[in-house]
Amino acid sequence: MELFRCEHLTKIIGKYRLNDINFCLQPGTVLGLIGINGSGKTTLLRSIIGSYRLDGTMEDRGELILNGSHFRSNAKEYRSQIAYVLQESPFSKYMTPMEIGETYGPYYEGFALDKFRNLLKEYELPEKKMLFKLSKGQLLRMQLAFALSYPALLYVMDEPVGNLDIEFRDIFYDTVRNLVSNEKSSVIISSHLVTELEHIADNLLWLGRTEDTGYIRYGGTIDQLKDCFRILSIPEEKKNELPKEMIMGEHHNMTHNEFLLYDRGGDFGTRIPEELRPALRYADLQEIMYFIEKKAS
Repeated sequence: MELFRCEHLTKIIGKYRLNDINFCLQPGTVLGLIGINGSGKTTLLRSIIGSYRLDGTMEDRGELILNGSHFRSNAKEYRSQIAYVLQESPFSKYMTPMEIGETYGPYYEGFALDKFRNLLKEYELPEKKMLFKLSKGQLLRMQLAFALSYPALLYVMDEPVGNLDIEFRDIFYDTVRNLVSNEKSSVIISSHLVTELEHIADNLLWLGRTEDTGYIRYGGTIDQLKDCFRILSIPEEKKNELPKEMIMGEHHNMTHNEFLLYDRGGDFGTRIPEELRPALRYADLQEIMYFIEKKAS
């Protein structure tokens, strides 16, 4: 069963074009969204939650479908099934958390004000302090409390952990896994903390950018991506023994040289000279991203 689908989404903002984005989500899935700054992560997420409309006059294209509801034809029903946590709070900074719950909660079917109040206490947030007096971490926790106070099918989170302390990050990640444990809801989460994201996401959507165009660099499981790459640390003079088409990036320092190698089928055992194979190791997601983006820049 498919919960969410993004079909050929193209969104234009000024000179920037997020181009032809396609992916789908099954219930019970955490999708990690990564990419360098300016690749279009926030544009994609704001399009998904409906903050950015799909404007035909700007050559926007595509469709977003959540649990059978189409964004273009039934935006109200579509948006009612989404909860989100954004880098910048969408609420008025001159309101208190409880005023936000009392004012905006009724717009969301099933919103439980008592649950919201209890979460504010659990997250050690003041009920009656205006938002502009709260720290960035407190604002993120307040958004999370609001998002958890009504039943949603899709949770969209844009860089939610950057301003959270280490202790609350663990709480946050446990919360994300709990959200999908019922096999009914799914989460899309973007983060520049790639190492942490690697341990929570089931699938990955990696956006790249060429000049003013953002596009999908990779979509699939993290394991499938990592199976295609290895790191090889060897002396510089050994580089000529490697198949040139396998070298996706390299890093040099005083003691050794690291090469990121790629093979679609993961066939490193036969393509790398035998004497170099002991120096092969798996690349983690952060290393893959570093080498690939460095080469593309």
